Amino acid sequence: MLTRELLAFRVREGVLRPAFVKRDDAALLTLAADLLATVEASKGVACDDVEETLGLSAGAFSKPKVARGFVKLLVDRLVFEEAAEGISGQRWERFRDAARVLRALPADATVEVYEARLGEALAAPLPDARAALYADLPGHRKLVGWDGDALAPQALVDRYNLALAQGPLLSARRLTLRARAPELLRVRKALRWLKFCRLVAEVRRDGEDWELEVEGPGAMLAMQKKYGLQLATFLSVVPVLERWELKATVEPARKPVTLVLGDKDPLVSPLPAALGHVPDEVAALATGFEDDAWELDLTPLPRHVGAAGLCVPDLLFRHRKSKREVALELFHPWHAGPLTRRLAELRTRPDAGLLLGVDRALAKESAERETLETHPQVMLFHGFPSARKLRERLTKLAPG
Repeated sequence: MLTRELLAFRVREGVLRPAFVKRDDAALLTLAADLLATVEASKGVACDDVEETLGLSAGAFSKPKVARGFVKLLVDRLVFEEAAEGISGQRWERFRDAARVLRALPADATVEVYEARLGEALAAPLPDARAALYADLPGHRKLVGWDGDALAPQALVDRYNLALAQGPLLSARRLTLRARAPELLRVRKALRWLKFCRLVAEVRRDGEDWELEVEGPGAMLAMQKKYGLQLATFLSVVPVLERWELKATVEPARKPVTLVLGDKDPLVSPLPAALGHVPDEVAALATGFEDDAWELDLTPLPRHVGAAGLCVPDLLFRHRKSKREVALELFHPWHAGPLTRRLAELRTRPDAGLLLGVDRALAKESAERETLETHPQVMLFHGFPSARKLRERLTKLAPG
């Protein structure tokens, strides 16, 4: 992600548009290649020195703000060595050794004499002791490599454009996405990524088009930053839909404006291989969920709810013998609005095949707390449902 001062956009008549760069800009591709080469040549170099070298290259570029954005995206992906255990304790011991040697010297002793005595008192040579003294601090840790695969120059330019669009979403209150006649497989993969981001969307069909509306956390201001990060993460997969339009109410300053994006913008998804990604918590559940009566489906289709709406379940359980299906939709602490609507829809149009998983933090703050505690289709959880509790609930739903 880019920090606020690195974002570039314009606002005109209430519409916010990122200042995208051209994907085929020769100067930017050359800059990206140079920065990547600098990183590759800096393996084993301290973090502060790596960042300083990259910063000097950015400052010398004709568009320093863009270049600093490239550097920020690169540094975010770098991996530095972990500090060895006990360094802070060793530092304190060396300070004490240095003070003890200093106190033992006469007042007229020179620096050279002090260093010679100190070298004799330390277990390691003085230059080595100095180099290791602050090795645990972030700026002194050595560069190991990349978090994931190394980027290509074109990928860095594409990630910069994506980051320009993601930045305003950190302050988003609402997001509406319309996909025009997409392939069903692409829709399913995008919805799966939506669930990976722990978002709940109101889904509608309009002929061959799909529309998703994601509501913000409402009055839960403490959740706003985390929620905005999840919206920005979801944007990573949107270009996969090929023909799409996105609008989001954002607050980059004090006055709300509308971020407008579409398939004509130079946005490329960096996640083609991750579209089938299974979050760690879901993978752990799938591994732990071994049941003779029920099988688990990690890619459920949208499900009709209420009069005309669709919901996107997180998981689907299918009874092996009767083929009965039970969908599970999860609601996290920032889903107060969607949960209230879903409960209302179940009252007007009951659906025995839909199970609602509700985080206890959300249930505690909900106006329908008592209803959630006793509702036959609600399962409360902390963080994420456990395989054991799911098996217990499904056992009660199994055909007699």
